[in-house]
Amino acid sequence: MTTLLHISDLHFGRILTDVLEGLGRSIRTLTPEMIIISGDLTQRATSKEYQQAADFLNSLKTPYFIVPGNHDLSTFRIVERFFWPWRNWKKWIQSDLESQFSAENYQLIGINTARKAGFYMDWSRGRISPSQIQHVTQQISHAPQDQLQLLVAHHPFWLPPQYEARHLIGGRDHALASFKGSGLDVILSGHVHLDYCHVMNGMIISHAGTTTSDRLLPDTPNSFNLIQGDKHSLTIARHHWHQGEFQLSQSQAFHRKNGQWYET
Repeated sequence: MTTLLHISDLHFGRILTDVLEGLGRSIRTLTPEMIIISGDLTQRATSKEYQQAADFLNSLKTPYFIVPGNHDLSTFRIVERFFWPWRNWKKWIQSDLESQFSAENYQLIGINTARKAGFYMDWSRGRISPSQIQHVTQQISHAPQDQLQLLVAHHPFWLPPQYEARHLIGGRDHALASFKGSGLDVILSGHVHLDYCHVMNGMIISHAGTTTSDRLLPDTPNSFNLIQGDKHSLTIARHHWHQGEFQLSQSQAFHRKNGQWYET
């Protein structure tokens, strides 16, 4: 059985130290085989914040898989944003912006959905391009049929109705139409600091909140998700920070039938 830990929106620069330490304890207890980080390692993409994030990553005894988020681009250093947008990421984190990892039982496909600019005022919004969609479907088409397929992005492909003002990822409809029936099982994302799981177009969309920062929505604690199972059956357990530790808050079970996922 595959066990994956999904964390997001760590926001070094706005870290809650006790929560970060609690995350370390949870990792040692749960012993996942991979930690998935869906963007926003930093708050302002400064060298200091990136160095703190790198120190955290280097302290992990578990392999990790990571993609950037919009906060990993400089907001106020405009020259840097347009000419060297990922300089600090590549210096401190890794040279790749779109990682990929394949194990016997699962495959992780990472895409960078953050953009340095766009035809809208809010540059925090993300987008998936036609070439990225094609890349994802091609990688899945070459994978073994029994291998669980997970896409990792920063921006959301679905939001609860009360949060839709935060904006879905650009190109979402084209992406979901292309992914439907392709063999993609799970889409993991972050960005809005809200945790949930939802089935759409036969795929599981699993969202992690901010795991370690003080940038919390009202009545929404720090959180992470634990994913366990295989191509046929999955459980996603959402853990919330409560009374000085991460505790199981809700567990959802899913099963796959005729190429589609359903919540049990």
